[in-house]
Amino acid sequence: MPTHRQTHQAGRHLAVGHALLRGYRAELVGAQTFITVNRRRAAVMVAGKGAWMIADIGKFTSSTIGTYVLVDVSGIHPRFFVAPGDDLRRDVQLRHQQFMDRVGVRPRNSESQHTKIEPQDVARWEDDWAAFERADGT
Repeated sequence: MPTHRQTHQAGRHLAVGHALLRGYRAELVGAQTFITVNRRRAAVMVAGKGAWMIADIGKFTSSTIGTYVLVDVSGIHPRFFVAPGDDLRRDVQLRHQQFMDRVGVRPRNSESQHTKIEPQDVARWEDDWAAFERADGT
């Protein structure tokens, strides 16, 4: 069974490979999180069990990453979602706030800042590699 780190690294490589096969210039950047597609930097998030986990919603929503490539490796074939950073962060914050409004206090750990992104939450960005062609990156 691969470790979390191995799964993440495989997801980064899959994202680069998929972009290359679609005719884009793409490469890994650094050791952990980023790739470039058409010289635009993007953060890669990998879902190995069907959802992307966010450990700290405050840290996530305050980031300034312009583009995310979310890779879902939980099925038979990987799925790719290319999301504009501001839109993704706004959506995640809204869903998290709606959840908190429903539950009031987190049931198991009131201090938890955890949230998640489900594939249906990002469906509109599935295979939107053309985002790397648009002038504003979104």
